[in-house]
Amino acid sequence: MAMLRPPKVQQVKPRAVDAAEFERAIAAHEAFVGGRPDGVRAQLRLVVAQGVRCERRMLCDADFGGSDLTGASFMASDLSRAVFYCTNLQLADLRAANLSGADLRGARLAGAKLLGAILDHADLRSAVLSSADPFAGGAAALADARLDGVDLSAAVASGADFSNCSLKGAVLRHADLKHANLSNANLSGAQFDGVQLAGAQMRGAVLCGVDLSKLSLPPEVLQGCVTDPSPAAAARVAQIVAALDAMDAWVRSGGREGSPATFDNEDLRPVGDAFASRQLPGVSLRGVMAIDTNFRGTQFAGARFDGADLRGADFTGADLRGVSFRGANLAHACFDEADLGPLALVNGMQREVQLEGATLGGSGLAAIPPARSQPPTAAAGGA
Repeated sequence: MAMLRPPKVQQVKPRAVDAAEFERAIAAHEAFVGGRPDGVRAQLRLVVAQGVRCERRMLCDADFGGSDLTGASFMASDLSRAVFYCTNLQLADLRAANLSGADLRGARLAGAKLLGAILDHADLRSAVLSSADPFAGGAAALADARLDGVDLSAAVASGADFSNCSLKGAVLRHADLKHANLSNANLSGAQFDGVQLAGAQMRGAVLCGVDLSKLSLPPEVLQGCVTDPSPAAAARVAQIVAALDAMDAWVRSGGREGSPATFDNEDLRPVGDAFASRQLPGVSLRGVMAIDTNFRGTQFAGARFDGADLRGADFTGADLRGVSFRGANLAHACFDEADLGPLALVNGMQREVQLEGATLGGSGLAAIPPARSQPPTAAAGGA
């Protein structure tokens, strides 16, 4: 009987493209995203385009699989759901890029800049984010990036910088995170089965809903980490909600009912949605522990959150005029549609939102000017 020979696998060699050809493909893809009839989805697989500049572009669903994009710049581009399967992105600039849902399996990201990038639910299984070769840039920098639900299974990220990152629900099974910087990262609900964490920095990390026994770290490394609320905090829920109801009634009734309240240094995590859609102007919440707390739609004008831990807190639609966040940790807090304008005072002055010493990575608040008090400026064309 004749022996069957396996079919020959044709080797496809990467094709070099210049900046002009690359730009034409990108422009056609943007037309495709915009629904124009002349648009064509970018199929830039197995190309060599080292060092190309492609910043602030609309590249969702583009395909760069297997390409060599070493040193390329995609800063602030929309790369959601893009394909980078086994792509070389060493030393690439991906700062503030949107890579949510992107396929980065087996991608090489050593030395890449991903500070402030969004990688929610991205697939980085077996990706390589660090290299011992100094010419490859060392480890990737991801400080302030958002990676909620990311899959880093079997990824190599030794020495990578994940400080101030949001990694809620991340899958880290069998990942190499030796000597990685996870300081102040929010790792709530992350899966750590088989992960390597020797030498990792964990100061201030949030480890709620995590089986700490799977980390195989000495207790001193976990000092200062935030874990699940204590039984004492859970026991105070009824008292906190009662105080909330009293202050809400006091504000809504103009002082005829209820009473004012303060919540300094309380752990608010067990109260659920109790702080949402409340009337709490001027309330004092100094030093509260309110990671991932729901403050949506609440009237907080003039409130004090000095020194509070507000990582991942949701302030969507809240009235935050003149609020003080001095020294607060606001990493990855959400301020969509929130009013962050000045608060008019009875003496004719204005109080701006105060952010001195606050941690702002991932919150979008870095552009707010420093606190100052000044008389209101007359509107253009006014009397």
